[in-house]
Amino acid sequence: MSGTVKHLWALDAPTIATDCGLFQLGTGGAPLAVPIPTFLIEHDLGLLMFDSGLDSTAAGDPARAYGPLAEAFDIRFPKDHRLDTQLESIGFTTKDVRQVVISHLHFDHTGGLDLFPGAQGFLGADELRYARTPRALDAAMFREHDLDAASRIDWLEVPRGYDHDVFGDGSVTILSLPGHTPGTLGLQVRLPDGKQMVLSSDAAHLRSNIDQTTGMPLDVSNPDKETGLRKLKLLASRPDTTVWVNHDPDDWELNRPNGRQVA
Repeated sequence: MSGTVKHLWALDAPTIATDCGLFQLGTGGAPLAVPIPTFLIEHDLGLLMFDSGLDSTAAGDPARAYGPLAEAFDIRFPKDHRLDTQLESIGFTTKDVRQVVISHLHFDHTGGLDLFPGAQGFLGADELRYARTPRALDAAMFREHDLDAASRIDWLEVPRGYDHDVFGDGSVTILSLPGHTPGTLGLQVRLPDGKQMVLSSDAAHLRSNIDQTTGMPLDVSNPDKETGLRKLKLLASRPDTTVWVNHDPDDWELNRPNGRQVA
């Protein structure tokens, strides 16, 4: 049996900006502002969120929730970009979300976890363990508030190297893409027209990461990251598949020609 999702929304995104050298090894220079993506998927069996973005209490005043991080990453977060507000504008509430896939536990993907305390969650293998005891190099990327919220979600762990068919019909598949963090995940979605959309999460930050098979300075494993980049490049070679690099500003514009509702 094969299926499709009913709708895919790429919600309006806050941005962070920092030296582009943080997004790809061997580069640097002017700051680059990138979107902080969250995706809502409607399936016959319920609603699924892919990543939860920034803390909704930071909307309009990022420093209130993120302190010095707000200035270090030049966080821009308009009030109308709150995750709960956007869900309501589409016709849903946070309580309608039955499942949450978190690509990894860096702060720009976990801020909304406290909105979904009753949801079933999916995390990559070893992700939560690492987030609680990270290296000094990337410790600032994990936020205790978000890890506390994560403790109130019923997680299913996606084993390393295993791609999981969420609904059993081929419509939504969680992709194992470790390297940026130990348990980084992506998502493959079959759209209503039958085409496939691959959401890269931070398995790639920019399109050039895939083109040049080059990661970024905070990756926990360069060999694993390069394997993931090759996997994304292979998926993109299929005529029915689009790989959306979720932090890439150009991909963001290209894949949202009509705004939030992608399909």
